[in-house]
Amino acid sequence: MEPWQTIMLVGGVAVVCAAVLPRKANGNKQSDQSQTVRNMETALEQFMENLEADNKEMMQLVTKSSQDTQHQAAKRDERIGQLEKRCAELEQLISEQAKQLEAAIAQARDQASWAAAQLAHAKVESSAAEEVAIVQQEPIVQTPSIRERYADLFELHQHGKSIDAIAKNLGLNKGEVQLILQLSKQEEAARHE
Repeated sequence: MEPWQTIMLVGGVAVVCAAVLPRKANGNKQSDQSQTVRNMETALEQFMENLEADNKEMMQLVTKSSQDTQHQAAKRDERIGQLEKRCAELEQLISEQAKQLEAAIAQARDQASWAAAQLAHAKVESSAAEEVAIVQQEPIVQTPSIRERYADLFELHQHGKSIDAIAKNLGLNKGEVQLILQLSKQEEAARHE
């Protein structure tokens, strides 16, 4: 209930009380009545002072509550700002680490490919060295040429197949296919000399 409504209600009660109380004929009774009216006025004034003090206290509480709410909202906004900044930093860090990881994977793939080619080259050289050793130990017997031993490979190569396709078809590494083709060229060059 609003303060003015309370004041009006108390004032109305005071007026009704004054009207309801019978008036006394003699002056003594009138002085009692005026004393009662003064007492009621004093009570009403005190009630209004108490009401005003309660209103001030209530306003102070509302003001303090409003300030507390604003302070908490400011703290919350600051914390949200800090969290958003931290989130952005973490996203950037994750992005950088992902790029570094991709670069490391690409480098590892390149090294693995190079190692596979070296292994294939070493296998072919090893088998070529074994063949040379066997040829040197045995009487000269005509050994089949590289083209004859890898006829399927050279047939696919003559049909225009890529090194990848040949390696896939024959179950060899790309490095092995390249090495066999190079050795074949060297063998042909040596025969023509």
